[in-house]
Amino acid sequence: MAAGRHAKTSLFMDLPPLVWDAHLAPLLTLAEVMSISTLNRSFRSLMHDAVTLHQPAEINASVQDLEVITSTWTNLKAITFKPFLRTDEPYHNNESIYNLPRGQQENTDEPEGEIDITDIDPHVDDFVENLIAQSVRAIRATDNLLALLSKLVPHIQSLDLSGTHRVSLFPGVHKLKHLNLSGTSNVRGLQHLKTLPSIDMSYCHDLSDLTPLAGIATVDLSYCHAVSDITPLQNATAVFLNMCKSISQVHALATVHTVSLRNCSGIRDVSALGHVHTLILSGCKNVTDVSALTHVHTLHLSGLDIEDVSMLGNCVELNLRKCHRVSNVSSLGRVKSLDLSGCSALEDVSALHGVHTLNLSSCKRITDVSALRHVYHLTLSNCESLENVNVLAKDGGSSIRHLDLSNCRGVTSICALGHIPVLNISRCQNITSLEGLSHVRNLDMSFCRQLFDLSPLRSIQVINAYRCPRITDLSPLAKAVKVNLSCCPGIQNVSPLRHCRDIDLRFCDALVDVSPLIPSPRLVAHTTRYSAGCQRITDVSALTHVQHLDLSYCHGIKDVHGLARAQTLSLRNCSQVEDVSSLGRIYSLNLSGCELVTDVSALGNVTKLNLSDCQNIRDVSMLQHVRSLDLRFCHAAVKVDDLRRRSTGIVHTQGCLSAS
Repeated sequence: MAAGRHAKTSLFMDLPPLVWDAHLAPLLTLAEVMSISTLNRSFRSLMHDAVTLHQPAEINASVQDLEVITSTWTNLKAITFKPFLRTDEPYHNNESIYNLPRGQQENTDEPEGEIDITDIDPHVDDFVENLIAQSVRAIRATDNLLALLSKLVPHIQSLDLSGTHRVSLFPGVHKLKHLNLSGTSNVRGLQHLKTLPSIDMSYCHDLSDLTPLAGIATVDLSYCHAVSDITPLQNATAVFLNMCKSISQVHALATVHTVSLRNCSGIRDVSALGHVHTLILSGCKNVTDVSALTHVHTLHLSGLDIEDVSMLGNCVELNLRKCHRVSNVSSLGRVKSLDLSGCSALEDVSALHGVHTLNLSSCKRITDVSALRHVYHLTLSNCESLENVNVLAKDGGSSIRHLDLSNCRGVTSICALGHIPVLNISRCQNITSLEGLSHVRNLDMSFCRQLFDLSPLRSIQVINAYRCPRITDLSPLAKAVKVNLSCCPGIQNVSPLRHCRDIDLRFCDALVDVSPLIPSPRLVAHTTRYSAGCQRITDVSALTHVQHLDLSYCHGIKDVHGLARAQTLSLRNCSQVEDVSSLGRIYSLNLSGCELVTDVSALGNVTKLNLSDCQNIRDVSMLQHVRSLDLRFCHAAVKVDDLRRRSTGIVHTQGCLSAS
């Protein structure tokens, strides 16, 4: 086995760096890049020097730690940086707006000191991954934030200073790709923004003068209630002004590409915006005339009190959701994507036969859908007056590829819909037969309590039969790749599912034997099994090769030694599980509520470990290298504070009696 793994590793190492850079590295997550770099020196050199990493990296740390990261990983090109700010010690005039009152600060945990990075080379990959993957403990601020930030700007793509007070911007900040100042107040140095590509100043309630933003391409000022004059934004590419209630005049935005004015109640006249490419006016309750918006490509008008939409036929994407007065849509047949959901006055949809994607959900007056046979993606959910849907595929002449009939309780027969690949009949309580669905590949029949015979589903690949209590025979699902049969209490024989990659059998009360679910070797890397709440299952030794497994609330399980190869395993509230010594190589392990577990000494190399509510665990000293450790309400655990100080990851200790 070791020789085989070495051969595979050598094969990847022999690939030219250009292949890695162009084809392999872009497919990896940042965590995977970090893991690969620790395999050996060759992979470390490859990941650090030979490839360019465009994966988004969100780093919450001190500026000094950012310097370490950017000097070690010079090929990280998409860093978003948010410096840690202490609540009781302002970060060079930048203090959190979430400061607690002085009297409450005495009872809060003191942020821990700086991570020692003087000799970081042997462990730098773990250090970097830990900072990138999640927000580690608060780090004490040091001097001259602005000088350090200005020096690091060439190495980061985005800077997040949201939620701070008295922000002083610095020369060179415009070289960033994006600056997040959302929720800040008393911002100084706006003149340094110049030609910054993108800025978020939403929730900046004291902002009124937009002159310094005139050269910025993408501007988000949502919830800036003091903003009224938006003339400086006339040369922008994208402007977001949602909930800016003081704005009434929008003619300055006539040439902007993307404009979002959602819930701007002060706006009445939008006639100047007829050539905007993407225009969001949803919730602008005082806009009643949209006749001038004839050349808008993407137009959202949901919730508007409008009736005449005859001039909007040239839109490519049109959202009229919950426009209750709209009844005549005869001019909208050329729209590519049309949302008319909740248009309660709508009855006649015969003109919409040429629409590609059509949402008529909750249009309660619609009865005739015979004209919609060539709509590619059709949503008719909650159309309570709809009865005959077989007209959508009469004589097999249908172009529909995705049909949603969920909660259409007037529908009783779907026998003509067998050539529609993706079909949703969830909560259609009056459908009693699946006859005719021979070519359906993806079926959602959840909550269809009358259905039990799956034999017509000869081509099924994905099925959701959640809460279909009459199902017992699974033999028609032998070719399925993803199956949800949770809360189907009659299921006993799961042998037809042996080749299925993703199986959900949670709370199948009659299920005893899961041994038929041993995956074939070619499926090992993809298999997922959910059997939580199956009270009668006792033997899980057959699930040796399953990669992702949920056995929560399976109170009959005692022996879990055979599950050591899983990548993610949940044994939450498995009340009989006691010995977990074989589970030390699992990536993510959930033992929450396993009260018989006392010894976790073998779990020191688990990456994510949940031990919450494990009442009898005392010694956790060996878990300092677990990157995400949940010890909440482990009342017997000792020396928890010492573990937190030594830990290289995140430790949750709420409810631990030994934690201060």
